Amino acid sequence: NIVKELAARGLPTRAVVRKKKTDFDSRVEVKEADFFDLPQLTKALEGGSTVFLLTPEDPSSTDILGDTKQVINNYHQAIQANGIKKLVGLSCVGAHVEGNTGNILMSRMLELGFDDLNLSKVFIRPSYYFSNWLGFMETIEQYGVMPSFFPADLKIDMNSPLDVAKFAAKAIVDDHKESDKQIFELAGPEKYSSREVAEVFARVLHKKVEVQSIPKEQWKQTLLSAGFTDNTSANLMAMTQAVIDQSVPPEHEDQVNKLSTSLEQYLTEMFKG
Repeated sequence: NIVKELAARGLPTRAVVRKKKTDFDSRVEVKEADFFDLPQLTKALEGGSTVFLLTPEDPSSTDILGDTKQVINNYHQAIQANGIKKLVGLSCVGAHVEGNTGNILMSRMLELGFDDLNLSKVFIRPSYYFSNWLGFMETIEQYGVMPSFFPADLKIDMNSPLDVAKFAAKAIVDDHKESDKQIFELAGPEKYSSREVAEVFARVLHKKVEVQSIPKEQWKQTLLSAGFTDNTSANLMAMTQAVIDQSVPPEHEDQVNKLSTSLEQYLTEMFKG
């Protein structure tokens, strides 16, 4: 989505992917690189001035934090080798928090991984993505049940990934002073509980949908059966618990950037036609 936003602005855009895809805009240059392969990654960034960075997502990893450390180290060296002037990193809400926050630690590592580099640094911290709920579509459609790892009435910030992509594209093209490190925290127009999310699905799909909270003692087995390893399950469970404990709020509550798309608008667009 970010690549689409940049291409639509007529900007020279390169996508670096592990496996070449054909669904990019024809104006987008596509390079293949394994982020664990430093020479490949360094070559893929040649000629660039601004880079957008992600942390690795791999449910099959046996050491996701170790993988993240290696990828960030490779990013660091590839950026130095190519004289990149600006980086924009996709972080997440709560990245400022120390402690066992599971997957959120990956974002914290990303934010801290380039402090010694003399370039402009921008980190974007979205809240929970609306799109995460789409992973339960099969259960919702077949049984009218929406599973949730959260208590049914716990309200949390959520946002549209499309809004986040637009915000990130703007951050990429906006001027930022060299050596600055800027943080932007994002949230949608309102908080939702899992019960309210189920009610929105019900309205959009015109069918009865009820939330089913998964008890904590069933989290691990649920994740393992979905293809996660012991390691990635443990990190996802730690992040989930941190959200439930409300120990990973925005760092600056009064400065959160409010995005415009509601959950109902997002799902209506997703299921249009």
